[in-house]
Amino acid sequence: MNMADVFPRLASGTLDQNFSQLSLISKAQLLRDKIKALRQGNRAPQEALHQIENHLNAISQERNLMGQWSHYELAYEGFISAASLEDLVGVILNLRSCNQVLDHASQEIWTKQRLDEIELAVRSGHVNAATREEISALARSIYDCGFRFVRNADLKSRVMRTVLFLNFSLSIVTIGLLVLFQLGQIPSTPAQQTLVIACLGASGALLRATIRFRQRELEPDELRLEPAFLIFRAAFGAILAIIVTFFLQLRVIDFPYLHTGPSDSTPFAPAALYVFGFASGFVEQSFFSALERLTNKHSDERTQAR
Repeated sequence: MNMADVFPRLASGTLDQNFSQLSLISKAQLLRDKIKALRQGNRAPQEALHQIENHLNAISQERNLMGQWSHYELAYEGFISAASLEDLVGVILNLRSCNQVLDHASQEIWTKQRLDEIELAVRSGHVNAATREEISALARSIYDCGFRFVRNADLKSRVMRTVLFLNFSLSIVTIGLLVLFQLGQIPSTPAQQTLVIACLGASGALLRATIRFRQRELEPDELRLEPAFLIFRAAFGAILAIIVTFFLQLRVIDFPYLHTGPSDSTPFAPAALYVFGFASGFVEQSFFSALERLTNKHSDERTQAR
């Protein structure tokens, strides 16, 4: 059983569902053929074979694709307990090809060395009930980890689509304002400039957060909260961009070559403020992390003082 083929079963696309359905049908039929050969050769208890067939028959009665795969997994685990040594070699090789989906805790149990030992025992014919039970446990662990992998990937994909839509919408609004105030030759007031700066800061912060989101591995509970957290990051980036531009206008730190004229009598060029606004939003994560570390440091110092 190649668990990598099971992964698409949670996908919402018709193509993925059809592929997963066809894969299930072919695997179930292959398993039926193996059960038939075991029955004809009288090489397994009839009661065990009957139970496996009951799980396979339940597939056709189940409408939910996930439920169908669950019935197949139960039938497959039953087959492991009754399979011949030749079939068991194929089982262990198939499971080894899918062990990359195992989580950290499972990989500590079924290390490469342990899998080598199981495969050697199967190939040499030294298989007992405990070995078969361990192989069944490995199959179940791969199935469960694969299920969680697909669930998390599907949830992350939906969150990513939402985040990309937010990025797209905010970018369109920002570009529209820039075109309106710059290319359209419409005079822009300080309030209008502040609006553009806020949008650029939010765009920079959201872009940075989106890039970081793609690189992170999050649990389902964290994924469900991620859209709200990203909106908060965008709002914080907008506020930070406004604060930075106000700070520049105080001229505590001045950049003479960024003014519209003489630095002592003219304000910053709007383009310079826009660049600072976007950059402030983009580095919002670094500012937020530094602020968080500073807060934690003060909390630790107070705890130690007590």
